[in-house]
Amino acid sequence: MSKPKPRAPEPVDPTDDRLDEALEETFPASDPVAVHPEEDEGKAPKDAGRQLR
Repeated sequence: MSKPKPRAPEPVDPTDDRLDEALEETFPASDPVAVHPEEDEGKAPKDAGRQLR
């Protein structure tokens, strides 16, 4: 029998890394996960100029 071919590594999605980091920074879940897909597209978030109270 021949050896099975090693699997090619799956490409890493940078969004997964950003989600993991955002999740770690929002622990213990008192804040929502702060990842905006618009950032990936080079767009500013809709509420970029809005200030939190």
